[in-house]
Amino acid sequence: MKPGLYPLLGPPASGKTRLALAHALEVLRGRGRVWWVGLPHQRPYVLELFGREGAFLGLEYLSFQALYYRVLAEAGRLGPLLPGAGRVALVGEALRGLYGPGVAPGEARLFARAIAELKRFGLSPFALPKDGEAGRLRRVYLAYERLKRGSLDYDDFRRYAQRAPLRLFPKPHLVVVDGLREVGPLDLAFLRRLAREVPVLLALEVLPPGLEPWETLSPRPLKREVLRLANPVEEARHLLRALKRALAPKDLGGEGLAPEEVLVVAPEERIGGLLLLKEEYGLPLEDGRERALADTEDGEKVLALLSPFPTGRDLLALGFSALGRRALRLGLAGEEALKALAQREGLQAEWEAFSTLRTPGPDPLAWAEEALERLGVSAKEPFLSRLRLALRVGGGAPLAWWRSFLLDEALPPGVGRGVPVLPPLRATGVRARRAYVLDWVAGRYTLGEGEDYFLLEELRERGLLARLPRRLRGLDPLFWEEVATRGEEVYLLYPEAGPSGLYPPMEAGKRPDPLPPASRLEALPHAPFRPPWPRAGGGLPSVEALRRLLECPFRVYLERFFPREAEEDGALGWDALAREGNGLLDHPEVGPWLERHQAHLEGMRFFVVWERQGYRLCLDGVRREGKAVHLYRLLSAGAAPEWDARKRWTEWKAMEELLEGRFTSKVEEVHLWAWPWLGEPVPYRKCPFRRGERLGPLEVIRPRLEEALALWREGVLSSRPGGHCHACTFQDVCRKEGE
Repeated sequence: MKPGLYPLLGPPASGKTRLALAHALEVLRGRGRVWWVGLPHQRPYVLELFGREGAFLGLEYLSFQALYYRVLAEAGRLGPLLPGAGRVALVGEALRGLYGPGVAPGEARLFARAIAELKRFGLSPFALPKDGEAGRLRRVYLAYERLKRGSLDYDDFRRYAQRAPLRLFPKPHLVVVDGLREVGPLDLAFLRRLAREVPVLLALEVLPPGLEPWETLSPRPLKREVLRLANPVEEARHLLRALKRALAPKDLGGEGLAPEEVLVVAPEERIGGLLLLKEEYGLPLEDGRERALADTEDGEKVLALLSPFPTGRDLLALGFSALGRRALRLGLAGEEALKALAQREGLQAEWEAFSTLRTPGPDPLAWAEEALERLGVSAKEPFLSRLRLALRVGGGAPLAWWRSFLLDEALPPGVGRGVPVLPPLRATGVRARRAYVLDWVAGRYTLGEGEDYFLLEELRERGLLARLPRRLRGLDPLFWEEVATRGEEVYLLYPEAGPSGLYPPMEAGKRPDPLPPASRLEALPHAPFRPPWPRAGGGLPSVEALRRLLECPFRVYLERFFPREAEEDGALGWDALAREGNGLLDHPEVGPWLERHQAHLEGMRFFVVWERQGYRLCLDGVRREGKAVHLYRLLSAGAAPEWDARKRWTEWKAMEELLEGRFTSKVEEVHLWAWPWLGEPVPYRKCPFRRGERLGPLEVIRPRLEEALALWREGVLSSRPGGHCHACTFQDVCRKEGE
């Protein structure tokens, strides 16, 4: 091929890469040199394609960034490199200088992305208007460029390479640009300039305006099946069984595919669940998500150290196992809660050691180096370099910035040795013999097109800003086509419904034939072990437990072990009053309230238990005045009482016992009160209930109580699904697969 630009246009899976590969192989077989330019995550795939054709010298895979770096290095125009985290730090410093302290990492990241887009399309700050949010971006952009002081960010390499002399040594005989959806104007200008000296083969799905295709390819026919499964669990299980059969040797009934011949595309939030099941199915699945520095083993320890609301998991990661296990079991988070737990459990020494470890000293760098040493972090410099950037921008509170930089710092893609499970964007430019696409429903695969915060669509049509692309271009259909053509054979799977209801599929599919078991658990007999339902133990149940027994006996069983979860009538504060009594008189809020209600509190007994025939009555408060008894329903602050006979039995049964003379001392009348904490006692009615008076709620309670007692005597505490499950605090723990 003669020097020149050769645009190759074609939709996904039209053979663009294969055609470029053929031209590259022709050059390599003639002992020429080939530069293949693509995205970093596509490198293993491209090298594998060449490897299938034999061993070759002269091939070099580059990203655009590496290509620009090479050109500037040959021209002697290199400068200090400013990485991505450094750009965010400088933008944060610019924001702090313009608008004062209080800049958050997210705000700096928003400005940094906008500046990167402007520089990618060759726009200076002076192309922006002076008013509104675009004006703020203009000022921050100018301040950022002043603070750089000669350092080069990634987009500076692109800009400087346009003017640097092309001293390519050794000179390539062919440059292939493939795996990109589109190229920007600066990249295209550089390729035109490069094409004056060497042939440049540019393979794209959408050509830039004004560029005519050298060759146009048509889509190739692919084997494509759309399969519908009942729910996401069945969809994942079917996928794993299909992978097991695809990788199994042919003599064992499989298809004998190699792991590199198969790939899986799934939404990023589903990948973690698939990887958890790979051990069960014995599959060599590889995590294809982009990894950050915080995702490494050392990074997880540092994140646990920097967590603003430490949890039990963070304590365990840092080696504080005793306190960590207790906090994890109770679901606690935050320093105050963990400190209180340590005091209650007698683990103050462990808490103090944890607090000392995570508290910076006067020299943050020295503290960080010592903490990393204690955590066993071998490679400290990547973490310390991000802390130096955080100290530059974070002022007196650098830890939030340090944590943000660790979460954002992307690691180079690794070389997988199994079946890659890729998120959609990392599947672009990568194909296999067979591809499985998960969750093929509307809304899962999208480019997330939306208006820019700083530069709205109408601004992108004015003046120099017209160089910027529109944000709303309707490229999702092309993206769907790209995702759905990642293999010569493509299986698109989708669940019909999930927890939120029915899912609209991208395409209607058919139910697949059932596949044989692929894991030991699936190969077990289909009658799974089901433990027997618990039985009622000794002791008398409370009358409220009997009421709830009619709704769900299993919930009553669980409430024995989690009384806080079971307490429907909890009166926060009254338990402290019952314990301390007049000791609360000195409290600035409680003391005056107690003095105002001495008439009610005088002689009151708190949390009284009466044992009756077959059950217990647990009363909140009882006070006697001669032949009159006052029953109090003690409530938490601001709570309203529930007197409905379907939702409360205790006070009505206690009133029956008192007025029918079942106690040794005679009672003539009963007063019923509801009393919220720090509130006023409210009588159920103005006149008391008197002996011989008919109590209407008891006509509802008596037959239901007899029914509940009979159920309790049977002893089996099984679950009873119903409408009450929506308000159950135990979160469907009773549900079993297959029931």
